[in-house]
Amino acid sequence: MGGELSGPVLDRDFYDRPVLVVARDLLGTTIRHGPVALRVTEVEAYGGTDDPASHARRGPTPRSAVMFGPPGYAYVYFVYGMHWCFNVVCGPEGTAAAVLVRAGSVCAAGADPQALGGVTPGSERFGPEVGLAAADRGRGDRGPGSGRAAGSLAARRVASGPGRFARVLGVDGTCTGTDLTGGGPVTVHRGTPVADEEVGRGPRIGIRAGAHLPNRFWLLGEPSVSRVPPVRRVQR
Repeated sequence: MGGELSGPVLDRDFYDRPVLVVARDLLGTTIRHGPVALRVTEVEAYGGTDDPASHARRGPTPRSAVMFGPPGYAYVYFVYGMHWCFNVVCGPEGTAAAVLVRAGSVCAAGADPQALGGVTPGSERFGPEVGLAAADRGRGDRGPGSGRAAGSLAARRVASGPGRFARVLGVDGTCTGTDLTGGGPVTVHRGTPVADEEVGRGPRIGIRAGAHLPNRFWLLGEPSVSRVPPVRRVQR
């Protein structure tokens, strides 16, 4: 589980590009917040006022105003009355495009990442999903070693899905407007480049309008990815 802890912080120019380009290039980067570092494994692109699934489609609102500002800032919103979702604003100012981070793998958690299979000191943000690993380890009906394997998989999926990702990262609405290029509590760092052969592309999940658009990107073979649809290889 995990990957490179972090490279240099990404600068403003990284985000000041078309949303599909930024979305694809966010794969493999590392997002840090305090002692927690998550490697990005799955994202979705939202194109702004011309995207029927975007929060910007009706123009600026108190919630979406940050999307209309300069690129490289965080947009964190609450959904279904229970989950925070972490987004990165991109494109030229006024474009109102953003990338939703759907999943990640844990690089650092203020402790050995293997400790995510149970409750670690100071890690209350990890929530009930962490207990899945411990529960699986306690089941004896899967043969020798199967509990450990299931527990390891559960730990690798602890930041799977946008709600879990935001919870593990420890972000909420107070992080909206954070400058991700430095000076704030959340930063995004360059990772090892990801080859096109390692990336899948397909429709976005959990929306109705614009659901046909292939604006979702993920790392192939990565267990933290939400689910595996039919694969379309990335073509630049």
